[in-house]
Amino acid sequence: MTQKNFMGCVKKSAIENWGNILKDNKLIDGSSGVCPLGPSKKVKAAVRKAVKKINSGQHMGMDALTRLFESKFRLSSEKVLFANSIKELIYLIPEVLRPARVLVVGPALDIYEDAAQSAGAEVSYITAMETDGFAFDISCIWKDFQNMDLVFIANPNRITGKMIPWEKIREAITVTPSECPHFVIDESLIEFTGSGDYCHDLIHTKKITLLRTTAYFYGVSRLELACAVSSPEFIQLYKKNARWDINLLSIEAARTAYKDSTYGKAARQFTALEKKLILRMLAKIEWVRVYDTDTNVILIKIINKNSGIAAQQFKRAGLDIRDCSEIKGMDRSFFRISVMKHENNLKLISALNSLNRVMP
Repeated sequence: MTQKNFMGCVKKSAIENWGNILKDNKLIDGSSGVCPLGPSKKVKAAVRKAVKKINSGQHMGMDALTRLFESKFRLSSEKVLFANSIKELIYLIPEVLRPARVLVVGPALDIYEDAAQSAGAEVSYITAMETDGFAFDISCIWKDFQNMDLVFIANPNRITGKMIPWEKIREAITVTPSECPHFVIDESLIEFTGSGDYCHDLIHTKKITLLRTTAYFYGVSRLELACAVSSPEFIQLYKKNARWDINLLSIEAARTAYKDSTYGKAARQFTALEKKLILRMLAKIEWVRVYDTDTNVILIKIINKNSGIAAQQFKRAGLDIRDCSEIKGMDRSFFRISVMKHENNLKLISALNSLNRVMP
């Protein structure tokens, strides 16, 4: 082969590789849990305005955000720690509290285990069972909290979208002795349920930290603002070890999003209608099992079909739908999907129906 032909092949190969990369980048993330409506018009306008103050306005923005939390959520500054992401908070808490034994309530993302192990903790799991539809009755397992220093719970669950009723959590926590574990409750998807209660009484009387973020419901995953809510005692400990500054644009996006009740109503209405459509169409596919959900996240299982081929069909439809093979208690036959734009939801159903053609 001549040098000219060789270089031509290299260029052709490079072009093909870049083409594949670009093609992959165009895939719609159908497992993200982010509201498909994206940031509201008010949020976009607030961010554009904040850009002009980016060199000098952070302190003023944080003061305004603190006042908003006091008036809207009845949370004074000594009960709240803000962060640039919920991941920062999940890693911070074990680093500060230094638990020897951590319990993760599953099915769960691996971030909780990673955060606990990075702080030197021994990690145990207790997971909702498929035979129970992955519904978790926390009031029946309070004894499992004994001898634990910290418990991670995602509520609603970030894999199944299912929510443990707060009265059940309250019951489980209140019957535990005061020396029992600190509960960290990840409420990343809570707004999709329509709930806004911060359980003020538990924050004051029990070892509990609530985590929330603007990334999912408000559609600002790239300008996320997260917060930890707890008693002043624990927030003070967290603040001493927090090593970050908050992005001004994230502050302004969050302030605007929290005040935009019109967007909140529209997002919940859109999610409810599209989820109803998805569930109705999935119910017609006999080899797809669907699990109950309270949010925009839906867990499904492919039965008697090749899940690998199913994943390929999703990609052919332009969708990145991730399986749950890395989730303890699950395998490649489980897929976590979230409500997308209407046309993409139809693509999802079409991709599933196409399995009958490619794999009878």
